[in-house]
Amino acid sequence: MIKELYYLAYESRYQSVYEAGFERWGHTPNDEILVGTLTSWVNAHELKGKSVIEFACGEGAGGEILSELGCVYHGVDIAPTAVHKARAALADYENASVSLLDMVNQRVHGTFDAALDCMGLHMLIPDSDRMKYLSNAYGCLRGGAPMLFFRELYGEKAPEGIIRLIEEWITVTGSDYATPLKQTIVNNGKTIEVHIPLVPGRERTKDGYIREMESAGFIIDAFIEMELNLQCPHSVSIFVHKP
Repeated sequence: MIKELYYLAYESRYQSVYEAGFERWGHTPNDEILVGTLTSWVNAHELKGKSVIEFACGEGAGGEILSELGCVYHGVDIAPTAVHKARAALADYENASVSLLDMVNQRVHGTFDAALDCMGLHMLIPDSDRMKYLSNAYGCLRGGAPMLFFRELYGEKAPEGIIRLIEEWITVTGSDYATPLKQTIVNNGKTIEVHIPLVPGRERTKDGYIREMESAGFIIDAFIEMELNLQCPHSVSIFVHKP
């Protein structure tokens, strides 16, 4: 499985943390940086009332924020557990929907006015998977549509050679995606502990990100290094648009 659909490790992650008692693992709808970034982005591109797709939507925090900002939202994720959680979170928003989708091997139906990726691209490791996803995202956008890649793994000295298989990435970086590690979180005042392995993630340099975005056809509008944060300590947000 790790060779073909290694990113299904995210489904196992959701199952494990919920079984341990976590109510939410990813971003929250009150994440001040995420709320501020999306608010500015929606306003800058006049996206109120417009259709926005979010790839790798996770538990739906981005969808809640965008729905509150007046967007017509559709989220997709490959993890059934996350999709179930996101649908519940967005149940009260009549213009929000969520569906199951492999963003690498499937193209979403329809076209959209904008797209969001919140820590999604970096979960894809081989170059071919990343380019297939970026092509799928590009293809579902209308001309001139913006796309935001938020909090993607970043490293000034990240390996930049061609990666054909996840095993090559593991060899190059020494990453361990099998050994369970202790992680804790305070949930409703209670500290919960869970032992889970790291999930696959690929950091890139600025040049690496720009090169693959431009190869997919996107125009780069801004590349912003983010402050240290718990979700993704060393990260960038990349603002692009389809010409």
